[in-house]
Amino acid sequence: MVSVPSDDSSEDGCVEPCKKRPKLCEMGTGEIVHIISYKALPSKIEEFECKAQSMANCLYHMQSGITDIRVCHPKCGEVIFVITFLSKRDQEMFQDGPQRDGEKAFEGLVEKGDKETMIQMTGCLMPAAHTLKSLLAYLKMNVIGSSHNEHDVRSIQKELSKWYPRPSEFEKYVHWDDKDPNKYTRNLIFSNVNMDVILMCWPPGSKSSIHDHDESSCWVVMVEGSIVEVQYGMPQVDRKFIETEMRNPSGAVGRCGKLRILNEAKLDPGGCTSSYANNDIGIHRVENRTTRPAYTLHVYAPPLQKMKIFKETGEVSVHTVHRCPFTSIDGERCIDNEGIVGKRKAADIDVEAWNGDQYFNQRSQTSI
Repeated sequence: MVSVPSDDSSEDGCVEPCKKRPKLCEMGTGEIVHIISYKALPSKIEEFECKAQSMANCLYHMQSGITDIRVCHPKCGEVIFVITFLSKRDQEMFQDGPQRDGEKAFEGLVEKGDKETMIQMTGCLMPAAHTLKSLLAYLKMNVIGSSHNEHDVRSIQKELSKWYPRPSEFEKYVHWDDKDPNKYTRNLIFSNVNMDVILMCWPPGSKSSIHDHDESSCWVVMVEGSIVEVQYGMPQVDRKFIETEMRNPSGAVGRCGKLRILNEAKLDPGGCTSSYANNDIGIHRVENRTTRPAYTLHVYAPPLQKMKIFKETGEVSVHTVHRCPFTSIDGERCIDNEGIVGKRKAADIDVEAWNGDQYFNQRSQTSI
């Protein structure tokens, strides 16, 4: 792994601001979960039960500032209230009002402040965020087909945006070019017949060529740092290029019309974090305009076999994409040009088995 020196100052001598990595819960809705647990004194269980039932009934009818209410009753003499609020302010108002009134109703039935009889916890509602392992498992199941026309683009992009990129997950794929530290690198994380999943490492000031994606979908997800994606409309090409491409599909050259910028999108962890492109939308270039390295996750589906390279001077050429123009594969630096197919790893929890009732069927068979 080669480190890339970074100049933290901009042209005017000012230090370039660094986007703070968002916290996991900042990816969610911002809702606040408030949990209150009460346990009755042994001699006050019956009276406690009546008060708990009354409080539960009141809570179930509260609506303002509340998105969800659950009441858990583990056994007589114990109750747990789980209340989800729109915001921290709503939760604080609840504590200062209804919760305080409820605690007065429990006076003499529980020892206030005793950790064994009263527990209170508050925190952000954790989103259904992907780890890299669960994201790859989703992509394997859902990114299928020989053309971008076969993809559910919005659903896939939504799942990609749920990835919370931890350095401990992606740093093994960070490799730089030993011979040219200013060159961006392509590091293969996973590959099969339907897609390549690649970590791109962008040194300060680096940028890709302006290129298309043939029949493939291209999803880009910001991992760390900041990049700019410049999208162009697909330009017209001259008849000579079309004729040459028919004879030589992998090496045609010719001329194209003026490139027209459709959009510039800045991707960073604190703002817009993903984009999508295919040839029906246009062509693009990715640039790191900062003085710090940047990292992006790219999903090409199916894997690119060839691409057209466009120049602002009006030239176009077709390039065959070799199976492994990668700096590293699965975290290991490349020695040759042989590709690999990623292996599917078991999830921590077998969600499919649970949803498929396998656990329940086994339990039923055991009880017969």
